[in-house]
Amino acid sequence: MSLAPAVYLLGIGGIGGFFIGYALKKIAKILAIAIGVFFLAVISLGYIGALIINLEGFAEFVSKLLDPTQAAEVLMPLIANLPLVGSFTFGFLIGLKKG
Repeated sequence: MSLAPAVYLLGIGGIGGFFIGYALKKIAKILAIAIGVFFLAVISLGYIGALIINLEGFAEFVSKLLDPTQAAEVLMPLIANLPLVGSFTFGFLIGLKKG
């Protein structure tokens, strides 16, 4: 029994996760400001009447995203690749902390 494929998956997942987590934390700070300004603009335009927001359509869109059948389609590949996903998550969290 060879451990090389498992070590390879753990190493690639961990290193990849670290770099993605590090970069994501740096990008998230800039993105949070941009999203905040965008929502402030949308809410302000809605308040003064320059923009009409369809809340029913938004609620329908969110309910489709939270559909349990779609969640199963996303989770099954993750479970099938658990060692890679686990090491990626560990590296990702370390990258977030260091970033």
